[in-house]
Amino acid sequence: LLGNWGSVSEKGETESQEKFALRTAEIEAERATAESMAGPLANEDRIIVKQLSLSTIIGVNLWERHYKQVVNFDLTLHNHKDIKTGSGSVSGSGLLGNGSFFRYRNFRTVVEQVTELVEKSSYRTVEALATAIARIAIKQCKVAKITVRVEKPNALVFAEYSAVEITRSASDFAHLPESMSGSLAPSGATTPVPGSPSIGRRNVAALPVKDTLSSSSATHAAYISLGTNIGNRLANLHRALDLLNTDIPRSHVVETSFLYETAPMYVTDQPRFLNGACLVHTELEPIELLDALQAIEAKMGRDYSMYRNGPRVIDLDILFYDEVVMKTERLTIPHALLHERRFQLAPLCDIDRDLMHHRKGKTVGALLRHLTTHSNVPEDIIQVTPFKSNGYSAGTDAVTNDDSGCILRALSPKQLKATVFMGILNCTPDSFSDGGDHYTFDQAIEHTLELIKDGADIIDIGGQSTRPGATQVGIDEEIRRVVPVIQRIRELGIGIPISVDTFYADVAAAALDAGADIINDVTGGYFDEKMLPLIAQRKCPYVLMHMRGDPSTMTKLNDYSEYDGDVIRGTRFELSQRVRAALDHGIPRWNIILDPGIGFAKEGAQNFEVLRRLPELTARNIRVVAVSESTKVNTSTKQSTNNKETEGDGEEGFIDEDLATALVNYPVLVGSSRKRFIGAATGKKDAKDRVWGTAATVTAAIQGGAAIVRVHDVSEMVDVARVSDHIYRRQQS
Repeated sequence: LLGNWGSVSEKGETESQEKFALRTAEIEAERATAESMAGPLANEDRIIVKQLSLSTIIGVNLWERHYKQVVNFDLTLHNHKDIKTGSGSVSGSGLLGNGSFFRYRNFRTVVEQVTELVEKSSYRTVEALATAIARIAIKQCKVAKITVRVEKPNALVFAEYSAVEITRSASDFAHLPESMSGSLAPSGATTPVPGSPSIGRRNVAALPVKDTLSSSSATHAAYISLGTNIGNRLANLHRALDLLNTDIPRSHVVETSFLYETAPMYVTDQPRFLNGACLVHTELEPIELLDALQAIEAKMGRDYSMYRNGPRVIDLDILFYDEVVMKTERLTIPHALLHERRFQLAPLCDIDRDLMHHRKGKTVGALLRHLTTHSNVPEDIIQVTPFKSNGYSAGTDAVTNDDSGCILRALSPKQLKATVFMGILNCTPDSFSDGGDHYTFDQAIEHTLELIKDGADIIDIGGQSTRPGATQVGIDEEIRRVVPVIQRIRELGIGIPISVDTFYADVAAAALDAGADIINDVTGGYFDEKMLPLIAQRKCPYVLMHMRGDPSTMTKLNDYSEYDGDVIRGTRFELSQRVRAALDHGIPRWNIILDPGIGFAKEGAQNFEVLRRLPELTARNIRVVAVSESTKVNTSTKQSTNNKETEGDGEEGFIDEDLATALVNYPVLVGSSRKRFIGAATGKKDAKDRVWGTAATVTAAIQGGAAIVRVHDVSEMVDVARVSDHIYRRQQS
C-alpha cells in the first residue's frame, strides 16, 4: 500500500475545490502517519535470509586453522523504493554510482555466491569475513545495500556465540588504491573519434543533444545476442554494433562479450556461425527495441523469406530486458530458447554470469554449466580471437562479401592445441637484443621472410626501442622506420598478420593504413589518449600490456608494497583498470589480448614470480600467498591502509581485489625473449646468448596457459613449444 500511495488525486466532477483540498490533505496525513509507523521500511523493501549455516576455516587459534567449524549468517538485502526496474521508473539515470545497473536479484544468487566464498575461504576474523560477503554481494551480485550478521558459536565458552553485524552499500567499495595515481592513472579520454560510434560507457557531454539519454526517462538494460554466418562474418558483427549505436534513438552499447564460432543448431546443413552478445542501455520499451533491431537486420540485408533457423547475414535477439518477464506473439523475454543455446549463454556469461533467468529460476552461469556438464550437447562452441580482419571500419558501409581474408584463432587454454608465435622484427638501431641488425629496409624484409620460414604466425614490427632507459624517437621517425616495411611485405603478397609495437596513436593509424592488423601497445593505452578511441574505431586486435611509467622511468616503479609485495596482485589490478578503460572506449572484448609485461616495471625475481603464477593473471579470484623477500623490491614496512577489515586473510583465503573488470578468459601473450632477468639467472651478458634461458621461460608460459609467445629465435622456440604443447595442452588423438 505504501508503494502505491502518493499518486496524484483526481478531483471528482461534482466535488468542490474545498472538499477536494480537504480530502487530499487527509490522504497525505494518513500516508505520513503510516510511513512514520513503518519506520525504515517506508522507503525500502527487504529480503532477509536467516540462519544460513556454513562450514569454514575461521579464527586465529592453531586448531581453528586446521578444522572447519560451523558459522551462522543472516543476510538482509535492502532495495530502496525510489529505484524501480522492469517497466517502472528509475531514479535519475537508473545507474548506481559505480556505473552498474541496479537490478532486483533473486536471493538464491546471493546465497550461492556467499556459500561458494565462505566454504573456500580461511579468514582469521569474523569482521574480515563479513566484509568479504558484503563486497561479493555488492560487486558481483549487484545488490545495492546489504546487512551481514556473522555468528561464530564456538568463539566463547560462556556465551552462545560471538557475532558481528555490518551494513555496506556500493559507495563503501568505490575507492581506488593509491597505485592508480600518477603515471598509471587512466587517460580519461572518453570522446569517440569523430564519425566513430563508441561502444563503451558514454560521455554524455560529448554527444549530440538529440542522442543523449534523457534524465527524466527510465534507462533500461537490454542484453542482445548477435549471430552471423553469411559473408564477412566479423565485419557483419562490427557493423551491427555500430548500427546499434547510430540507428537506435536514446540507446547505447556499453559492454560486449568474447567472440565464439559455433556449429549451426536446428538446421545443420549451413556454414558455421560467429556469435557474441552486448549490453545496451536504452530508453525504448521492449517492442520499440524489437522494431529497431529488425530495422537494423533489414538494413544489413537479412532475407526474411529464408526458412526458419537458416543462414543469415545478421541475427539480433533480445535475451533479457531488465527483470521483465513477458510473452506476446512477437516477443518473449527472457528469450524462449535461451536455456538450450550455448551460443547465447556463453557470451552472456562474459558480460554477467549472475543474470537471473526468472522463468527457470537459475542464473545464466548455472544454465551454461548444466548444458556443459549434464547434457548431450556436443562441444561445438569455440572462443576465437581475430588476428586479421577484412573489410570494415567504423563509419563505412563497405563490407566484403566473404571472410576469406579473416584469421580467427582459438586461444582459450582449454581449446588451444598449438602455441602461437609472434616473431620480433626490430627496425631500430638501439633495441636491447638485436638493435641495428635489421635497421635497413633490405635487412628488415630479409628477416621477415626468415621468421615466416621458421614458423612465425605473426610478425611484430617495432620502430622504437622500449628497453629500460630508451629515449623516444618521435612519431615521424617511427613511421619512417615501420610503414615502408609493412608496405613491402604486402606488396610481396605475404598475408601473415602484422603487429606493430607502438604506443603512439598516429603511428598505429599509419601502420594500419599500410596493411598492419594488430596494435601492440606496451602502455595499455595510457601514454597517448588518442590510442583507445583509434582502436575502437578501426576494430583491430589490441595487445594491452601492463606497464608503469615509460621506458626511461619504469625500472624505478617496481614497488608493489601497496599490494603487500604481490606483483601478480598488482599486475592484475592495474591491468583490469586498463582493460576497463579499453572497454569503456568501445573496444570489443574479443579484440583484447593481455600481456603481463615481463621486464616492464618488474625486476629480477618479480619476473620469475609472474611466470610461476601466470594462471592467476586471468583467474576469477586469487588467494593470499606468502610473498618471499626476493620478490619484494623496495617494500616499505608500513601496512596497506586500504581494506583494514581484510588484513587478517588466511593463507588459503581469497583476496578482495576490487578489480575494475574481471580478466577471466582473456587470451594472454608473454614476451620474455632474451631479457635481462634471464641473463642474471644464467650469467649470459650478451642477449643473443640467452636462447636456452628463453626456452625455459617459454615452457613456463605454455604451462601457465599463455596463447602467444613473442620471441626473437623463432626456429628454436618452435621446437621447444611443440614439445611443451604435447605436455601441457590438450592434444587431439
